[in-house]
Amino acid sequence: MTERQGLFTVQTSLHLSPENRARLEHLVRERHSNPPDVVSHILADYPLTQLPRDTNGTEGEPIHIRIYLTPEQRAAFEAHLAEHKTTLSALVSRVVADYLTTLPPPPPTPSPSKPKVDLAKRRADLARLKARRDEAGKDAPAWLHAYIAQMEVELRRLEREG
Repeated sequence: MTERQGLFTVQTSLHLSPENRARLEHLVRERHSNPPDVVSHILADYPLTQLPRDTNGTEGEPIHIRIYLTPEQRAAFEAHLAEHKTTLSALVSRVVADYLTTLPPPPPTPSPSKPKVDLAKRRADLARLKARRDEAGKDAPAWLHAYIAQMEVELRRLEREG
Protein backbone atom coordinates (compact mmCIF):
# COMPACT_ATOMS: atom_id res chain seq x y z
CA MET A 1 0.00 0.00 0.00
CA THR A 2 1.13 3.48 -0.71
CA GLU A 3 -0.17 6.69 0.77
CA ARG A 4 -1.34 9.33 -1.69
CA GLN A 5 -2.93 12.60 -0.67
CA GLY A 6 -4.03 11.15 2.65
CA LEU A 7 -5.51 8.04 1.04
CA PHE A 8 -4.05 4.57 0.86
CA THR A 9 -3.88 3.12 -2.65
CA VAL A 10 -4.61 -0.60 -2.67
CA GLN A 11 -4.46 -3.04 -5.59
CA THR A 12 -7.21 -5.65 -5.61
CA SER A 13 -9.57 -7.53 -7.91
CA LEU A 14 -13.30 -7.18 -8.33
CA HIS A 15 -15.33 -10.24 -9.17
CA LEU A 16 -18.66 -9.14 -10.64
CA SER A 17 -21.41 -10.90 -12.51
CA PRO A 18 -21.85 -9.84 -16.14
CA GLU A 19 -24.94 -7.82 -15.16
CA ASN A 20 -23.11 -5.96 -12.39
CA ARG A 21 -20.11 -5.42 -14.62
CA ALA A 22 -22.40 -3.75 -17.17
CA ARG A 23 -23.91 -1.61 -14.39
CA LEU A 24 -20.43 -0.56 -13.24
CA GLU A 25 -19.37 0.31 -16.79
CA HIS A 26 -22.55 2.38 -17.24
CA LEU A 27 -21.97 4.12 -13.89
CA VAL A 28 -18.40 5.01 -14.87
CA ARG A 29 -19.57 6.47 -18.19
CA GLU A 30 -22.48 8.28 -16.55
CA ARG A 31 -20.21 9.93 -13.97
CA HIS A 32 -17.52 10.73 -16.55
CA SER A 33 -15.02 9.15 -14.18
CA ASN A 34 -12.77 6.11 -13.97
CA PRO A 35 -13.32 2.75 -12.26
CA PRO A 36 -10.97 3.32 -9.28
CA ASP A 37 -12.70 6.58 -8.36
CA VAL A 38 -16.22 5.14 -8.75
CA VAL A 39 -15.40 2.02 -6.71
CA SER A 40 -13.65 4.12 -4.05
CA HIS A 41 -16.75 6.34 -3.77
CA ILE A 42 -18.98 3.28 -3.41
CA LEU A 43 -16.73 2.02 -0.61
CA ALA A 44 -16.62 5.46 1.05
CA ASP A 45 -20.43 5.61 1.14
CA TYR A 46 -20.75 2.15 2.68
CA PRO A 47 -21.17 2.23 6.48
CA LEU A 48 -18.07 0.65 8.02
CA THR A 49 -20.12 -0.79 10.87
CA GLN A 50 -22.23 -2.77 8.40
CA LEU A 51 -19.52 -4.53 6.39
CA PRO A 52 -20.92 -7.84 5.11
CA ARG A 53 -19.88 -11.01 6.91
CA ASP A 54 -20.88 -13.19 3.98
CA THR A 55 -18.64 -12.71 0.97
CA ASN A 56 -19.99 -15.69 -0.95
CA GLY A 57 -21.50 -15.13 -4.35
CA THR A 58 -18.67 -13.02 -5.70
CA GLU A 59 -18.23 -14.61 -9.09
CA GLY A 60 -17.16 -13.47 -12.50
CA GLU A 61 -14.04 -12.55 -14.37
CA PRO A 62 -11.59 -10.61 -12.20
CA ILE A 63 -11.27 -6.89 -12.84
CA HIS A 64 -7.91 -5.73 -11.54
CA ILE A 65 -8.40 -2.36 -9.93
CA ARG A 66 -6.90 0.01 -7.43
CA ILE A 67 -8.96 1.58 -4.71
CA TYR A 68 -8.36 4.53 -2.44
CA LEU A 69 -9.03 4.07 1.27
CA THR A 70 -9.01 6.58 4.09
CA PRO A 71 -7.02 5.58 7.18
CA GLU A 72 -10.32 4.82 8.95
CA GLN A 73 -11.51 2.60 6.10
CA ARG A 74 -8.19 0.82 5.97
CA ALA A 75 -8.27 0.07 9.71
CA ALA A 76 -11.90 -1.08 9.57
CA PHE A 77 -11.25 -3.29 6.54
CA GLU A 78 -8.14 -4.86 8.09
CA ALA A 79 -9.99 -5.59 11.35
CA HIS A 80 -12.95 -7.04 9.45
CA LEU A 81 -10.72 -9.21 7.25
CA ALA A 82 -8.84 -10.56 10.26
CA GLU A 83 -12.03 -11.27 12.20
CA HIS A 84 -13.93 -12.96 9.37
CA LYS A 85 -11.02 -14.72 7.63
CA THR A 86 -11.85 -13.41 4.17
CA THR A 87 -9.93 -11.56 1.48
CA LEU A 88 -10.01 -7.90 0.53
CA SER A 89 -10.99 -8.88 -2.99
CA ALA A 90 -14.03 -10.83 -1.77
CA LEU A 91 -15.08 -8.06 0.64
CA VAL A 92 -14.77 -5.26 -1.92
CA SER A 93 -16.50 -7.38 -4.58
CA ARG A 94 -19.41 -8.03 -2.21
CA VAL A 95 -19.81 -4.36 -1.18
CA VAL A 96 -19.66 -3.17 -4.80
CA ALA A 97 -22.01 -5.94 -6.00
CA ASP A 98 -24.52 -5.10 -3.24
CA TYR A 99 -24.48 -1.46 -4.31
CA LEU A 100 -24.73 -2.22 -8.02
CA THR A 101 -27.74 -4.52 -7.57
CA THR A 102 -29.68 -1.52 -6.22
CA LEU A 103 -29.20 0.28 -9.55
CA PRO A 104 -31.52 -0.22 -12.51
CA PRO A 105 -30.13 -2.21 -15.42
CA PRO A 106 -28.23 -0.04 -17.87
CA PRO A 107 -29.99 0.90 -21.09
CA PRO A 108 -29.16 -1.38 -24.00
CA THR A 109 -26.25 -0.22 -26.07
CA PRO A 110 -27.40 1.02 -29.47
CA SER A 111 -26.43 -1.19 -32.34
CA PRO A 112 -23.81 0.39 -34.56
CA SER A 113 -25.48 2.20 -37.40
CA LYS A 114 -24.63 1.35 -40.94
CA PRO A 115 -22.34 3.86 -42.57
CA LYS A 116 -24.15 6.29 -44.82
CA VAL A 117 -23.58 5.54 -48.46
CA ASP A 118 -22.97 8.55 -50.66
CA LEU A 119 -25.25 7.65 -53.55
CA ALA A 120 -24.43 10.83 -55.46
CA LYS A 121 -20.73 9.95 -55.43
CA ARG A 122 -21.45 6.42 -56.61
CA ARG A 123 -23.66 7.71 -59.44
CA ALA A 124 -20.90 10.13 -60.49
CA ASP A 125 -18.32 7.30 -60.44
CA LEU A 126 -20.64 5.15 -62.53
CA ALA A 127 -21.21 7.97 -65.04
CA ARG A 128 -17.44 8.55 -65.29
CA LEU A 129 -16.81 4.85 -65.97
CA LYS A 130 -19.61 4.70 -68.56
CA ALA A 131 -18.12 7.73 -70.32
CA ARG A 132 -14.75 6.01 -70.34
CA ARG A 133 -16.32 2.84 -71.76
CA ASP A 134 -18.22 4.79 -74.41
CA GLU A 135 -15.07 6.69 -75.35
CA ALA A 136 -13.19 3.44 -75.89
CA GLY A 137 -16.06 2.04 -77.93
CA LYS A 138 -15.70 -1.59 -78.95
CA ASP A 139 -12.08 -1.54 -77.70
CA ALA A 140 -13.23 -1.14 -74.07
CA PRO A 141 -11.85 -3.96 -71.90
CA ALA A 142 -14.22 -6.71 -70.78
CA TRP A 143 -13.44 -6.07 -67.11
CA LEU A 144 -14.79 -2.51 -67.49
CA HIS A 145 -18.13 -3.81 -68.81
CA ALA A 146 -18.31 -6.28 -65.92
CA TYR A 147 -17.35 -3.64 -63.35
CA ILE A 148 -20.00 -1.21 -64.62
CA ALA A 149 -22.62 -3.97 -64.48
CA GLN A 150 -21.65 -4.75 -60.86
CA MET A 151 -21.80 -1.07 -59.93
CA GLU A 152 -25.26 -0.71 -61.48
CA VAL A 153 -26.57 -3.72 -59.52
CA GLU A 154 -25.03 -2.37 -56.30
CA LEU A 155 -26.45 1.11 -56.88
CA ARG A 156 -29.96 -0.26 -57.48
CA ARG A 157 -29.72 -2.31 -54.27
CA LEU A 158 -28.59 0.72 -52.26
CA GLU A 159 -31.38 2.86 -53.69
CA ARG A 160 -33.97 0.21 -52.67
CA GLU A 161 -32.56 0.01 -49.12
CA GLY A 162 -32.15 3.76 -48.70
